[in-house]
Amino acid sequence: MALITMDRPQAMNAFNCTQRELFQSALLCADADPGVHAIVITGQGKAFCAGQDQHESAAMDAAGSAARIDSYMALYEVFRALTKPVIARVNGVAAGAGLQIALMADLRIASTKARFGMTEFKVGSAAIFGSALLASIIGEAAMKRLVLLAEIVPAAQSLTLGLVHEVVDDAGLDARVAEICAQVSQWSPTSVAITKSWWKEMGDELFARAATAARRGHALNFASGAYSLGARKFTERKQADPHARA
Repeated sequence: MALITMDRPQAMNAFNCTQRELFQSALLCADADPGVHAIVITGQGKAFCAGQDQHESAAMDAAGSAARIDSYMALYEVFRALTKPVIARVNGVAAGAGLQIALMADLRIASTKARFGMTEFKVGSAAIFGSALLASIIGEAAMKRLVLLAEIVPAAQSLTLGLVHEVVDDAGLDARVAEICAQVSQWSPTSVAITKSWWKEMGDELFARAATAARRGHALNFASGAYSLGARKFTERKQADPHARA
């Protein structure tokens, strides 16, 4: 098993450029290691991943915003092409891009302390790729509620919605994840890789459409000023109240 930990606890493990690059490199290294039969993703501290770092977003120009989307799409292409089972060990909040990472994992095992949200509208962003992932997993109606209300959903409700596969008491989370890794490690790596390749192929058309829409939509949203304004307002709220939610 390879354990990949998103490690920016001071920012609730939010993604900036460096974090995305480190995360992508760690995924590639784990997938290339013949001694690894399962990849576990989690977050350091109290959060899984709070999504995009809004301090980075607030400082972006148009070129930087476009590069950010390209960076996410490159990361997601790598994630989708992984040949080994990926388990999201969701220990806390997973929001925005953090929820998208969890949704792309093969299994999502959540602590009772986990919370989930597609909160893009709270920071003036558009929910494009996240909408595509959510709709394919929990259905259109539930997706629209999560996106439009920007709700933060607790673990038990997430299980009911089908966002996660299991909810485990926080004290037993590591043991359950280890149990799952031990089980999937018994399978033929070739059989798993072939199956995962087919899963990727099944979703290729949706991913391509979502990536095109994300590049187009986020460029329009940035040009409107909504995204920069939303990111600045978020950072101002956080400065005034470090414990404020998105």
